[in-house]
Amino acid sequence: MKPGPTKNNKALLSINRFFISNITSPKIIKSVLFISIISFFILSCTEEKSSSNNQVVYLTPEILCGTVQFTDGCSPQLDTLISFGIALIHHMTFENAEYTFNKVIEIDPDCFWGHWGKAMTYIHPLWPDVPSEDEMTRGWIHAQTALNLASTMKEKLYGTALASYYEKGKEKTEYERLTAYKNAWRQANEQLPDDIEARLFHVLTRLATVSPGDKSYSVQRDAGAIAEKVLEEIPDHPGGYHYAIHAYDFPPLAMDALRVARGYNKIAPEIPHALHMPTHIFTRLGKWDESINLNLRSAAAAWKFPFNGQISGHYFHALDYLVYAFLQKSEYDKVEDIAASIDTLSGELQVSSATAYALAAIKGRMALEYQHWTDAANLLIDYQSKFPWEIYPQYEALVYFARGIGAGRSGNPEIAKLSFEKLELLQHVLGDSRASQYWIGQMEVQKTVVKAWQMYAEKDMEKAKEIMFLAAELESATEKSPVTPGQLLPVREMLGDLLLEMGLPEEALEQYRLTLENNPNRFNSIYGCGIAAEQIGEINMAKDYFTSLLELNGSSDLTRDRLVYASNVVTGF
Repeated sequence: MKPGPTKNNKALLSINRFFISNITSPKIIKSVLFISIISFFILSCTEEKSSSNNQVVYLTPEILCGTVQFTDGCSPQLDTLISFGIALIHHMTFENAEYTFNKVIEIDPDCFWGHWGKAMTYIHPLWPDVPSEDEMTRGWIHAQTALNLASTMKEKLYGTALASYYEKGKEKTEYERLTAYKNAWRQANEQLPDDIEARLFHVLTRLATVSPGDKSYSVQRDAGAIAEKVLEEIPDHPGGYHYAIHAYDFPPLAMDALRVARGYNKIAPEIPHALHMPTHIFTRLGKWDESINLNLRSAAAAWKFPFNGQISGHYFHALDYLVYAFLQKSEYDKVEDIAASIDTLSGELQVSSATAYALAAIKGRMALEYQHWTDAANLLIDYQSKFPWEIYPQYEALVYFARGIGAGRSGNPEIAKLSFEKLELLQHVLGDSRASQYWIGQMEVQKTVVKAWQMYAEKDMEKAKEIMFLAAELESATEKSPVTPGQLLPVREMLGDLLLEMGLPEEALEQYRLTLENNPNRFNSIYGCGIAAEQIGEINMAKDYFTSLLELNGSSDLTRDRLVYASNVVTGF
């Protein structure tokens, strides 16, 4: 039931090993025991489907996943499967939802909901992927089949909403398809005002089409309020939980999601994405222990459920968030274990944005968060024989972003210049479609940062400062993608570092504080605040920042240079 040869067992064992090795509280002990127990429980509640190389494990309705109330399907027997499939769509556990709706079609080929549900599983509104050509063809066929089978008003409205996405004719962009999809779900919601699923699918499509540059967050606030209202009617509805978290996954809104985030995993304790999703909010709020707990569980659950026999993207997504959280707590040994476990994987990897981002980001994070500038400057694209990087230039760019920062910080302007040129090339390869605009913007930020550090390496500090300020403004005008727990390094934090080196501690302190507004409890920003405060003579303020840093890293290896320095300031040594 593993996604690869036997030595892949080392990956999951490694995760449990590095976590268990530093257990310090009964709460964490319970979490570790739960991971061990859940591994057996998941397997007892699943069916297996054999393939030529691997056994593929699917979720079945015995799994706890929240409540979708559905009683108007094709038969009482099928209603259970249909409601389970809809719940899995809300959990964005699409491969298992497809398997479920395949079962519906097998039992009753003339059931509207089987074909409707199968076509729904190819549409991932909040994810950066789009259906393949084959999926578009199959989705269109099932959508048309569903429309032909529709008999009730609800079926016709649901079928029309689905078909709007797959509509043929002129070549449509993903944004155009999602916009048509949103408008059709709005109509369904208006004509079926008491239908919770139509209401939530409209919420989902609104979130998928809102501009990332809209800083009013009016759509997100309204969507979150609707999702929370659903939870008042059905307290364990998966869509209510999931979409509320997505709606509030922005720095000014994250506190609004804390209650929902702490409840989502309880309604679906074995579904990898439901375990992971609350950690978007925990990461936004700097609640590292909560993020670590749930991402460990998510990774363990994802390992049990390969994607078509491949190591699931959910597994890598959880690991990336784990790395980010562990680094903020100075748990570098655990991060090394994660990186080593990835290097030893021998199974096939799911080709997905989550996989690509994690593989590209993890080693860069390790080097940059610990100021290992030479290591960062020497990073290379890994796993080239196992992963098709050519279809993910926006994630390959992360490696060259890290290289450029490391090169500039270590005094190597030539590598910084080459990194800038590579980023420019990858930006060009990405194209200029609307779907690419977000990542083109991110690459523009990356290029600007690398150019600033190139100027730093060339000793042109004023130019470096000017360019880094520009990069900070560019980054402030956008939002992070849900595929990442955070930037490899926030630009304003780097600006603070640069200003400190230029002997401008007051300006540096302002930038570190701005960083912490959107990235609470970031280790290096808190440390930077402490150093800047100390340099302007605010010793008590410096002690407050360093005390906060020590408290956040209370169970860590306190031999880290920055923690030693913080401790010395606090104690007066």
